[in-house]
Amino acid sequence: MHWTILLKSDPEAKGNPVLHGLRMAASAVADGVEVSVFLAQEACPLAFLDEQTGAKQLVHQDLIHELQELGAKVYVVGLEWLHQSEKALLNSSIEAASMKTLVRQMKISDQVITL
Repeated sequence: MHWTILLKSDPEAKGNPVLHGLRMAASAVADGVEVSVFLAQEACPLAFLDEQTGAKQLVHQDLIHELQELGAKVYVVGLEWLHQSEKALLNSSIEAASMKTLVRQMKISDQVITL
């Protein structure tokens, strides 16, 4: 079984959709589900190392690292962030992906979740 989780909400959004998506992904991986997580739109900043990262984003990044340790793939789609911020560096454990990669993953997935 394979899930694709597309996180596109602001990590600071009310209701914590990104946090819930990452927690759901970790639970699914721990339960034997193959998971691919895509960070897009407002969630893209989580793919970058930043000295100004707040406490909430550190929790998100810790969950991303936990997911990767469990075997999940984490991608970022929308590299306009790379051009907008010279100081931001793409986290080396997160892969840059195209929309083609996202669509291919969605096609092979049993479940697609967007938050």
